[in-house]
Amino acid sequence: MALGKEDWIFSGFRALARGGHAAVRVEALARELGATKGSFYWHFKDQAALKGAMLETWKSKATDEIISALTEIAAPREKLEALALAASAPPAESFGGSELETAIREWGRYDPAVRQVVDSVDDRRLEFTTSLFSELGLSQARTRASLFYAAYVGLLHRGALPHPVTGERLLDFAKLLTSQPSGPASL
Repeated sequence: MALGKEDWIFSGFRALARGGHAAVRVEALARELGATKGSFYWHFKDQAALKGAMLETWKSKATDEIISALTEIAAPREKLEALALAASAPPAESFGGSELETAIREWGRYDPAVRQVVDSVDDRRLEFTTSLFSELGLSQARTRASLFYAAYVGLLHRGALPHPVTGERLLDFAKLLTSQPSGPASL
């Protein structure tokens, strides 16, 4: 079986999720895949090219594809609820599993280029979430979106996502943020 570029990228994700950014090494990935380093260099110029492809793939699969799928849903409340469920669902183990997003964020603490990608993903996700709260006609949509996204990131860092109970809590939080305020303590 010939390995494709995606095989190497997903192997990189698994290594990153298991051992952090230092674990993404050509030799280790080749061992995991039962391949030679030559196969790696067929697809990538160097390790930096692999890491760049990993980041682009993560950005695409964990943000762009989800947003694209959610835009197919007409009702903004249903979109937000679907977003909460998608955000709390674990990525496939072949894609790095439940630790991938946390590992990428940790990697960004040490690498400014990675930090830029993480920041752009955060901005894109926050912009989309803000648009959902705006579509619902709720006041302070950006604040509500920021609270929702902060809850998501916080749950990730606690290691609570993905977890069925926590996924339900994120969904409950989304519902709470979309309810109309009942008094002066409103958002």
